[in-house]
Parts: sequence; structure tokens; C-alpha cells
Amino acid sequence: MYQLDLLNKDSNISSDNLINVDYNNQLVYAMMNSDNYILIREKVSASEDEDGNYDYSQVSNLGMVYLYVHNHAKQRKEKTKEDYMRVLLAFLQYVTTLGKNDIRELSRFDMEKFQAHLKEKYSKSNTQAKKVVIIDSFLNWCFEEGYLHKKISRGLNPVKKKKEEIPERDIDEFDLKQAIEFYRDNPKVRSLLRMLANSGMRLNEVITPRWGDIYFDRQQQKHYLVTLTKRDKKRHVHIKDYVLADLIEYRKRVGLSTELNAENDTPFYPNRLGRRYNLSSLSTYLSKCMAAAGLTTIQGHRVTPHFMRHWYAQTAFTNGAPLDWISETIGHSSTKITKDNYLSRQLKKDRDVSDFVDLEF
Repeated sequence: MYQLDLLNKDSNISSDNLINVDYNNQLVYAMMNSDNYILIREKVSASEDEDGNYDYSQVSNLGMVYLYVHNHAKQRKEKTKEDYMRVLLAFLQYVTTLGKNDIRELSRFDMEKFQAHLKEKYSKSNTQAKKVVIIDSFLNWCFEEGYLHKKISRGLNPVKKKKEEIPERDIDEFDLKQAIEFYRDNPKVRSLLRMLANSGMRLNEVITPRWGDIYFDRQQQKHYLVTLTKRDKKRHVHIKDYVLADLIEYRKRVGLSTELNAENDTPFYPNRLGRRYNLSSLSTYLSKCMAAAGLTTIQGHRVTPHFMRHWYAQTAFTNGAPLDWISETIGHSSTKITKDNYLSRQLKKDRDVSDFVDLEF
């Protein structure tokens, strides 16, 4: 698993390899294996000095990326690790275009040029911001560990996200109901559309739980699903009876048990083979189903499953739900996130003063 490369300071990969898509994908796949993390940590710690500093002098840039991404203290999810790996490998590719073979040769001004490169390559501020945050964090870690002797991350500046770049996600309720009716004979798609629209769950929160994680609360007289949010916090999601009925019909068709049983380890929402869905494949599948049903935003743009989460928050707010309740229900860490990313346009419309000005006569 590239062990020699990771521990050999002279084995940094070349630009020729990094621009090869197949090689890049294979490298990401190989570096996602964390089996050698402890071994490498033991080797760099063998020469620990009196101040508790490890000796990374013989570690390649790849090795530092590997150690950073798999850092046990961070407890990153696999998808997050993969995203970080791809961003950092692309950064190493950029370094080679400067005629440098090692990030330890970089200057603060090189990082300023890199940020200009990102701005030229990626038009959306959100994309630039994500990459800058990852690379800035990596370089700061390398500096703190003594791998870099200069804090070159000073050449990077935070990217201010432009609100006007947030895509329009407004969906008309009539259009959504039409799309659900389109799949009246397909409990697989029907149950999923209704579930997302009625709960504000992310797709990952749907595919992660077991069937045994759904239960009936006698006091509330409702069914709830125990799932994990984006930040691994438990959420008890109300699954409405008509949604559960659709899901039960789908489970019958794939040959899975429909009785509530806390010991049942089959997926809550299975694929056609009764197995756990892959997030990417389910997202792609449902997006195609939405398009086939003619579901678009009010502005006529394509929709994705995540738009259902926005529709849930917007509908709850329109019907009088307090902002802090909405934020807590969908698992946001603050009401500001809900307000800025989910309800900003709706709030502006609500506060529009045009009703106070009228020239009709």
C-alpha cells in the first residue's frame, strides 16, 4: 500500500502521474486503506525529541497527506476522507507545475498564487472555500508537526461565500404531489419521496439505519426512526403512518420482514436485492426518478433529493413552525444555518414592503 512511498522523502509523485485520472483514482483508493497508519506513526515517533516532537524528515508529501487524512483524533467519515484525499492530491499536482517537488519548498507567495489559481479554475465561491479550508488545515498541521518550517498557509485567505450563488431550491407543493402521484404504483420511489418531504432527512440518514431502528412511541402514538445526523448525533425522526405503509409494501416486494423488531438488522430502506444502498447510487437513482416525473423547481431547474430537505424546512416555516424548532428538528448546529441557507429567500419575500406601496386607482 505505497508504504515505501509514504516513508521515503524522495518518492513524491510526478505531475505526469497525477494528471492520469486512472492512476489518481487508484492512488486515492490505495490511500483510503488506513492499515498502515499506526505503523507509520510508530516509525516517525521513534526519534521523538525532548519536547515531544516527532521526526517527519524522511516522510514524503504523500505520507503526510496519508497521516493527516487518517488522523485518529479527527474521526473523519470515509466519504470525508476521500474528499480530503482528492483535494490534497490535486494540490500536490499543482505544486509540481511550479517546478517544485516538495511542499517544503513552497513559499507564502506560492500559496497566494495557488489561491489565484483556484479562483480562475473554479467560478463558484463555495467550491473555492471548501478547498481552501482543507488545504489550509493540512498546511497548518504540517507546520505544527514541524514538517514545514514556514507557515506558508498565511498565503491563503478565507473565501467569502456569495449568497447569490446558492441555487434556487423552491418547489411548488402541487408539483411535488404530482410527482408522488406519478409513482402511485411504485412504493419504492413513492415511499422515499414522501419520507424525505415529510421528515427533512438527508439521504444518508435514510440508508444508514436498520429496520430494527424504527419503533412505536405509545405516549406520542407515532412511529419514530432512530438515525444519525451529519455530525453523528442521534435523531428520532417521525415516520408518518402513510409513509410507513408505502415502505412496508416495498419491503414485502423485496422479500423482507415488515414486523417491527429491534433485533432486525436488515436495512431500513433496502435496495432491490434487500441490501444497504450506496449513497451515490441512491442519489443518482432518485434524481432520475424526479426528472422522469417532471419535478422541477419553481424556476424550472432540475432538483436533487437534498431539495426535499429545503422544502420541508420552508413548508414548516410557512405553516408557522418556529425557526429554532425547525433548526433543531433537521439537525442544524445553529438557527443561522437554517436561516441563511434554507429560508433566506423566503424571509426576504415575507419582509418585502411592496404591500405598503400601491399606486392602483
